[in-house]
Amino acid sequence: MMISRLLRFLAACLLGSAIATLPGNGWAQDATPVTSPAAGEKTTAIVVSATNDPLRVSGSDGLDHLEYDLLVTNGFAAPVTLTSIAVTSPDGETLLRLEGDALVTATQPLLGRTPTAVIPASGAVAVVMDVTVPPDRAVERVSHSITYEVAPDAPGRSLIGSFAVDGPELDVDPRPTTIIAPPLRGDGWLATNGCCAAASVHRAVRVPVGGTRIGKQETFAIDWARLRDGEPFSGDGARPEDWYGFGAEVLAVANGTVVAVQEGYPEEAPLQPVTNVTRPEDYGGNAISLEIAPGVYAYYAHLEPGSVTVKEGDRVTSGQRLGLLGNTGNSSGPHLHFGLIDDPDPLIGESLPMAFDDWTLQATFDMAAYEAADGGDAPSALIPLAAPEPQTHTLQLYLDVADFG
Repeated sequence: MMISRLLRFLAACLLGSAIATLPGNGWAQDATPVTSPAAGEKTTAIVVSATNDPLRVSGSDGLDHLEYDLLVTNGFAAPVTLTSIAVTSPDGETLLRLEGDALVTATQPLLGRTPTAVIPASGAVAVVMDVTVPPDRAVERVSHSITYEVAPDAPGRSLIGSFAVDGPELDVDPRPTTIIAPPLRGDGWLATNGCCAAASVHRAVRVPVGGTRIGKQETFAIDWARLRDGEPFSGDGARPEDWYGFGAEVLAVANGTVVAVQEGYPEEAPLQPVTNVTRPEDYGGNAISLEIAPGVYAYYAHLEPGSVTVKEGDRVTSGQRLGLLGNTGNSSGPHLHFGLIDDPDPLIGESLPMAFDDWTLQATFDMAAYEAADGGDAPSALIPLAAPEPQTHTLQLYLDVADFG
């Protein structure tokens, strides 16, 4: 009988069930008061961290973008709903506030892009942070204030001492943007993926690395497909040759050294599931990596079979032909994947901010309208600018259409 009563008592201890109140007793009354090393802190249902310190890049929209993800872990036994995230500067200015639909759009599972503000019990989400500031606005550090809700009848809700989290505080990464030449020539080049919107596949890529971090390998990388009258291909696009960008020359973006070449992959059938990706190294298909500065690597992927003109160890010059645009590796249609990373391995390295020395913004593209047309009036999705905008030292943003001269 005594053992049974003791076990019931232990089961109801403070953190064992999180729903019972520890009964008062003489031991507590006689205890020596101590000051918690975390005095002022309260229990919460969530823990918030970041994938990286914010990286800054100048966009074609005339704004500077600070890019990083917040990782929000729910340590609670019931779902948690995020309600707001505010980003502030050291002087107290609110740089970004996410709530309502904007917060839902920016919040995703760690793998995938399904918008959601709900974090499953003992689960985690990522919030795509795109903080924009004027180019002349110096921001060296950002802070965060996050609020959330838990259902009123959630078991153990009384354990939560605060429904707000202040932090994390992050230093803006001081590394400068690398200025490069475009890797393609000609007009009509649509950034089908790129920085900085949460809807872009690249912005949502999060790959765990080494069991110690969530890697952000493609934050600033771009996927280019070429448009003609608002379409990326003629006919049904079933053959690589039907695509307007197929076979375009791919160029060195700077002087550098070839540090890796990957070849031997056949073309994939456009608009069909890929068939030649079975290992991590298969994702890029035929690919090239150039070292263009210490710790800065230019990575080109999905090149046409047999088109690579360089080998490991070669020195190349800016504008030199490296290969041809193809549809190899993890590719559903001919395009060039390109980005700068800090490691020659594209699955290990972290994406680095880049900008192009000289290019022209031609148009923007309404992807939702294009997908809704489904073979109908697709050209109406292309929205030309009233006048082309010359750009210098800026990054082509997601769904921009560029002319690279």
